[in-house]
Amino acid sequence: DYRREHGQRYLTEIRTFLKDKPTAVHLVDDNFAIDNTVLDSKLEELKKKIVEVASHQPYWGEQIPTRWFLLEQKLMRLRDTGVKVVSRSTVENLNKKGTVRIEKSEELDLFLRYLHETGTVIYFSIEVLRDNVVLDPRWMIDALKLLINAQPNLPVNSADNNTESSSPAASDADSDITQKWLDFKEKGILTVELADVIWTKEKHPDLHKRKDHILRIMEQLNILARPRSFNEMGEK
Repeated sequence: DYRREHGQRYLTEIRTFLKDKPTAVHLVDDNFAIDNTVLDSKLEELKKKIVEVASHQPYWGEQIPTRWFLLEQKLMRLRDTGVKVVSRSTVENLNKKGTVRIEKSEELDLFLRYLHETGTVIYFSIEVLRDNVVLDPRWMIDALKLLINAQPNLPVNSADNNTESSSPAASDADSDITQKWLDFKEKGILTVELADVIWTKEKHPDLHKRKDHILRIMEQLNILARPRSFNEMGEK
């Protein structure tokens, strides 16, 4: 039906987007276009595939310390309340409140990297990313999906623009954003300005607030890459 075909088209776009990137090695051959508005039979197939792929991971079947399990449960309860991202200091405070605690900072880092490897959270221990933990990886998927599905006639973020929408300046700004969108679609060039417009304050406040962190994660995952000249000048 239409929804299934629509889903398959998006899956094809995602595969095309990731085709020449290092992350492409993580793609499996199967596609699962699932309709979340109904009880889709494909969901069970997806669950089975996830278990199948996970069972081949090196950590499958490993035992973990009780203190890790207890802290993980605290983080998952926090995620279930709608919290998408927490600071590392928040994780440390949750750990300190436990009766069975992780005592060393090095072990806490190992614990977070373990959760990352199992797909429970997104966490990198490098300097620019280690201060935040993404509790809900789907949040990052939503951010990427918004980029992929962005349309060329995006309005300029009114919160950051004091000109009237009918003024020449506003018209020029709209044209500039449209060109940035075309550069992204045709050349794969994503600017911070375009990310600002796609992840608007009004519709996606969490994404907008943590825009820089999201872009750095995408860079770490090799979804994005900074131009060499920008790196050398220290610009974003």
